[in-house]
Amino acid sequence: MIEVKYGLLPNESFCRYFDFLINKTYKILPLKEECSETLIDYLESFQRELIGNKELVSILKDEPQFVSVLNTMQYLIDNEYSVKICKKEVFKSIRILKDINKKYFIERK
Repeated sequence: MIEVKYGLLPNESFCRYFDFLINKTYKILPLKEECSETLIDYLESFQRELIGNKELVSILKDEPQFVSVLNTMQYLIDNEYSVKICKKEVFKSIRILKDINKKYFIERK
């Protein structure tokens, strides 16, 4: 069980949720490649969700890797960058999210 602000939730729920976050992270790539006008809105919404997780899930509050993902999203919101850089940062964030999932949620099953 994972401690959250309002009680306990099953580890399996967080494993599935982190898979969902990984898919949401991956979705950044086609938005950038297509020069989508909604990319910044999507990134801002995704970042709000990540911040909410940090506040909701007690073990993520002090997890530096999770902060790294937040920082990467902030960079993608505030700066101009190539598709190549976007791809690099998206895959770095996916790797970090997979590592966090394994460290806190998969291994505790």
